[in-house]
Amino acid sequence: MTEFHNEIRRRAHEAQTSLADARATGDDYLAGIRLGEIQSLARIAADHGLVLDGVEESLAAYGLPTPAPGLPLPPAGI
Repeated sequence: MTEFHNEIRRRAHEAQTSLADARATGDDYLAGIRLGEIQSLARIAADHGLVLDGVEESLAAYGLPTPAPGLPLPPAGI
């Protein structure tokens, strides 16, 4: 695994943890920011053949699809 893959995984984990904290405290603004970050990281991961644990579930909880390579990101909105 490359340093790039490790960094994407680390950032995705941090964003998911922050999203969970935002949900727990009712901070919808921060949750929206973290969802956008998770979508962006998921797109980068998909474009590089990397699977990120928990990302699909994090996005699905808000009715958002997991990005796939070559497809545009849907607009993030909560």
